[in-house]
Order: sequence, then C-alpha cells, then structure tokens
Amino acid sequence: MPVKYPVLPTLTLLLVLTLTWSAAPASAGWGDALKAAGDAGAKAAGLSVTPSQIESAFRELLSMGADSAVESLSADGGFSQLAATSLSLPDSYQKIAETVAPNLLANLNSAAESAVPAIGELFQKTIKTMEFANPSGLLSGKDDAVTSYFEDSARSGLSTNAAPLIKSALEQAGAGTALNAAQKLSAMTGTDFDPVSYLTEKTLDSMFLYMAKTEKDVRSGDLAVTSELLQKVF
Repeated sequence: MPVKYPVLPTLTLLLVLTLTWSAAPASAGWGDALKAAGDAGAKAAGLSVTPSQIESAFRELLSMGADSAVESLSADGGFSQLAATSLSLPDSYQKIAETVAPNLLANLNSAAESAVPAIGELFQKTIKTMEFANPSGLLSGKDDAVTSYFEDSARSGLSTNAAPLIKSALEQAGAGTALNAAQKLSAMTGTDFDPVSYLTEKTLDSMFLYMAKTEKDVRSGDLAVTSELLQKVF
C-alpha cells in the first residue's frame, strides 16, 4: 500500500520553501531555486521526501500515463474502446457521408491510431523538461492534479507540434480522400469540419484522459506495480 504523508508536513514544507525561495539570489533560475533551496528546506524540516523527489515522481507518473495512453490508443480500434475517446462526424454529415464519403470515419480512426506513437514521443520530450510551480500543492491536490497541471501548461505547444503529425498520418491513411471528402461535406452541409484540427484535439483529449486515469490509479494504490519512488511520494 503506498505511503500516505500527513497534511502537516506538507504545510511545513510549503512554509519552508516560501521562506527559502524569498532568500534565493535573483539571478538563480526558479527551477534551480526549487531544487536546491527546496530540498535543503525539506531536509531541515525533517521531511522524508524532497521537492526534487516529488518532481521526479511527477515526471515518472506522467511518463507512465503517456505510455499507457499510447498503448491503448494505438491499438486497432483504440479510439473506439471508450465512449469518451470515440471519434465521430458532425451530426449534419451522418446521412450524406454514407454516400459521399463512406470511409471517412474509418480513415480518421486509422490516422489517429497511427499518429499516436509519434505524439506520445512529443509528450515524453515535454515531460522531461517540465517544471512544476507548486510541487507540494500538486501532491496534496485532486487525484488528477499533476495531469491537469501538465495539460494546462503544455497543451498549446503539444497541439501545435502534433498537428503536422496528424496531417501526415491522414495522408498515409487515404488522406487525400478523407480531406477532400471533408471539404465536399462541408460545402454540401454548410458545416465546417477540419479533420486535422479535429483529430489533433481529440487525440490530445484522449491522451490526457488515459494519463489522468493512471494518476488516479497510482494515488489510490490500484496499480499493482509502481516504482519505489512513486510508492514513497504517493
């Protein structure tokens, strides 16, 4: 069973870190101040985990969640496994798409599944360089606090970098057909639908969904196997 730390030490850590950060040199990077002064403050307070360990645990947690998301979503039918990740077309497309573009939805699913591994690599690169403004606060926060923080901080950049990967995947999965069909349907129904934008955001939504589930499982102890660090921190 993962070790649970009482609230009082966390509050003590926050106080110590606040006092130490205020004394840190102005020229020092914020992240450096967190790791150096924060760890010293934690040890001085007699705590068993330091801010650096907490951040390392967060990165490990996010990395594990991203791997889980890639494994699930890149499988055949990966997006259709859950209602929350299932792909769909605009309501106004439903009937006419059966005639004009009967394979459009299948192409979208195929493209999304094939793009996930490369998008997962983007996630991993971002996780490695991620800094956490309030590690102790995230640790004592909601059961998806770390994932939510990561999404809020990194989503915009991930979306920008994922879009070309989605477009390339569409092109390899009959994209010319899919994109042209989408344009025809948009013109015929008066409903704009950009497959690249839709798949990019849907894929990110789905990645974060699985990552949040992993975080919840780690915090609750539902995952059978976790590292010593995760057990110590969470």
